[in-house]
Amino acid sequence: MHDDEQKEYLEEPLRLFRKKMIPKLPSNIQKRVIGEVERLEELFVDSRAPRFAIIGRRGAGKSTLVNAMFQAPVAEVGAVTAETERGGWHTYKNASQQAIMEVLDTRGFGEGDETRFNQTEEEVWQEALASRYPDAILFLVKAKEVDARVTEDIEQLKKLRKIIKKKHDYLPPVIGIVTQVDELDPVYDTDPPFEKEKIANIEHASEHMKRMLKKHLPEVAGILPVCAYIAFKDGEMVYDRRWKIDELIDFLLEQLPGSTWMQWARITQAKTIQSRIAKTIGKSASAITGGVGAQPIPLADLPVITGIQMSMIAGVAYVSGRKLDRKSMAEFLGAIGANVGTAFAFRQLARSLSKITFPVAGHAISGTLAATATWGLCKAAILYFIEKRPVHEAKEAYKNQSEPPTN
Repeated sequence: MHDDEQKEYLEEPLRLFRKKMIPKLPSNIQKRVIGEVERLEELFVDSRAPRFAIIGRRGAGKSTLVNAMFQAPVAEVGAVTAETERGGWHTYKNASQQAIMEVLDTRGFGEGDETRFNQTEEEVWQEALASRYPDAILFLVKAKEVDARVTEDIEQLKKLRKIIKKKHDYLPPVIGIVTQVDELDPVYDTDPPFEKEKIANIEHASEHMKRMLKKHLPEVAGILPVCAYIAFKDGEMVYDRRWKIDELIDFLLEQLPGSTWMQWARITQAKTIQSRIAKTIGKSASAITGGVGAQPIPLADLPVITGIQMSMIAGVAYVSGRKLDRKSMAEFLGAIGANVGTAFAFRQLARSLSKITFPVAGHAISGTLAATATWGLCKAAILYFIEKRPVHEAKEAYKNQSEPPTN
């Protein structure tokens, strides 16, 4: 199934909800629900690959870092294609030839390369940034070179941000990354977790880079030291000496717009990121179903609530990297004892009937039940798709429902 087809499972329920349900809601509920719908639309409808400018001198480890983040040799097997012969943006693709990340070409950065393609570096940047800009800038410096001409590099970095600000009225956050920390003394301590002496030297290098960046660029988002060494054979990982890469991936999520979160979760395959985004989806879906469930419209809201819940489950499956289709959805619902035709629909029917039996209190009760049922489905989906836990654990999470968190 193509990515566009998978996205239909995510987007269609939201479109129907906007068209058919929101106009029926009271204005006070509309405002709250629309905010949650917009959050899901940013994640689902506006979803795109993240864009970075990865800056660093030759040998700073740009390609190695990309491979380490994606746990695949995407930067070494010819999967990078330039959109123009003059450089500019490059698209990294996975084995299925799907775009996973866009990177602004900054070759020659800090190396005095002013003759490339008969253009200055600034002219190349001006051309590349005409149509789009990076979401964030990764500024790479080798651990052994944090005091080598860094000021000059920072000035070029500031120049790049100035161009972006002028063209797009946006200042991308800068993340300083100290690379190749395994090469610091003592030389015999090469494999993480490192010993105290190595850690002390890593911290010293990081603090020095932090002082340099903060002096010239006070708003720098953060400084992170990493070891990104990873080796592949025939496309498979055969050696892994990565250190602090998970922390970097998690930190970058904070700097990226919500429209890139789904793709970031899929391409990095970081479970902490996937679970975090899945919970964000679940909270919004629970707020929506709870708001709708509390309204005096018996039975008419069933397809709408079910649609939002299905979209939520699809979203959790999507961020896990699972191929999304009707079969996988049916497998999940069947595994936890909830399916649209029987137990699942019965729960929703019982919730709606409570409005008829208790015409006042029933509204609030049914709204709470809708929210808790949705959150139970979210927890079960996280266990099933992301954590890959046994079916009985997902089923238990669905049965033992609790109210969704409020923050």
